[in-house]
Amino acid sequence: MKPLSSRAVLVLAGLAAACGAPQPKLVPPPPVNPSTAIVGATLWDGTGRAPVANAITVVRGDRILCAGAAGECEVPHGAKVIEARGRYLIPGLIDSHVHLLFLQNGSASEELGLDLRDLLAQGVTTVRDMGNSPAALLSRVAGLQAAPRVYAMQLVAGPRFFYPAMRSVRTERGLELRQAPALTMQWLGWTPIQFNRNDDPDSVVAEARAAGAMGLKLYAQLDSGSVRLLTLAAHRAGMTVWGHAWVQPASVGEQAAAGMDGVVHAAGLAGELFSADQRDTLVRDGDLQVATANAATASSAEDPRVLATLDSMAARGMMFEPTLDATRHSVATYDARVRHVTTQQEGYVRAAAQFGMEVTREAVKRGVRISAGSDHVAYGPVGDRASVFGELRLYVDSLGLSPTAALLAATRDAARAIGGEPGRQIGTIEAGRYADLVMVGRNPLESLQNLETVEWVMRGGKIWRPEQLRSGIATR
Repeated sequence: MKPLSSRAVLVLAGLAAACGAPQPKLVPPPPVNPSTAIVGATLWDGTGRAPVANAITVVRGDRILCAGAAGECEVPHGAKVIEARGRYLIPGLIDSHVHLLFLQNGSASEELGLDLRDLLAQGVTTVRDMGNSPAALLSRVAGLQAAPRVYAMQLVAGPRFFYPAMRSVRTERGLELRQAPALTMQWLGWTPIQFNRNDDPDSVVAEARAAGAMGLKLYAQLDSGSVRLLTLAAHRAGMTVWGHAWVQPASVGEQAAAGMDGVVHAAGLAGELFSADQRDTLVRDGDLQVATANAATASSAEDPRVLATLDSMAARGMMFEPTLDATRHSVATYDARVRHVTTQQEGYVRAAAQFGMEVTREAVKRGVRISAGSDHVAYGPVGDRASVFGELRLYVDSLGLSPTAALLAATRDAARAIGGEPGRQIGTIEAGRYADLVMVGRNPLESLQNLETVEWVMRGGKIWRPEQLRSGIATR
């Protein structure tokens, strides 16, 4: 029997309807998802290969279909073409260390949305929050389209971080009464999880995952045994584990030996200058800031114990976020004061800045892979906030990295720092990855200052222009 034509089928369907028979349900065709082709730009894809002049980058939906030379990629039929000759296309930038949620009277202010729009306008398409309330933060950003991707880490600390609520601490000035750090965090809306040495680490990981966290940040009052237990449990669940530098008493060297994925804050390597017994004493009744200020100098950054830890980090592939720009901002705040009495906090900040810069310089020499986390916060005057751009400029101006090496720390290597499935979807311009792109008017590989020439930012295939984001037009 000869098959019926489509026209015959429609006629028969009409006759059936006229006779009272039920009409067949018409299924609409799937919506057309046209491609976008960015043509003519110089492509720096963040993989480590050389820039490609006169490139073609094809995007469909929220993904990259192809990126490369004209001979590698073709412009699909019907694609929207963006002419980009004379411009430069780079991956969306990643700030792998931010703190976004700061509650005021129990609610987040509008600064959160404004801050995220401003970050996107700068070309930052992904951020990792390194300490907060994952559930509260992620629920607040879920409805925001004009924002970078936000991933959250779960803070974990030992019992002395939580109890007693008030304690006396012996300092050089005598006994002082201090509040447990966890209370301050909880007042801000953050939710650190307490871990006791005999607790089940898998339950901590499960609680973190249920809150939406993609990994753990071990913060303080954890010994090397606890660090190892938590690291093993997180890795069993496919989650990353980072340390807040010296997590008191566990040193960075002990964290590296436990198999942690990374560590933040260069100044925290001052913990390598103390023995295990000394670190434990400082945790129990000493003044950590005074001890660090006294031990952390430019010359002590070359102490064999510090260098051995950096070598161990490099050998194990452990990543490092020095957060130099945040310390620079703190020093600048003190420098701006015309008259003031030097405080213990200022002494600590200045020592941390000097020591941290030298430690980072040594880390680069020894092949420790750097991720450009800035320790940015979403409150206060914008000019006072650390930024990934400030961090990158310090890498070039103070550490001697090339602009290319610095940019890798905010793209490919920052994606590696984030890790897991999210880290495999961002950071480079390659087929299958998220279409997170930045178009700049001048070559950022010649000068990082050219990152300020952002013409548009694409996040998941949608284009945003800086003036649109900063004007308030893009409110969601």
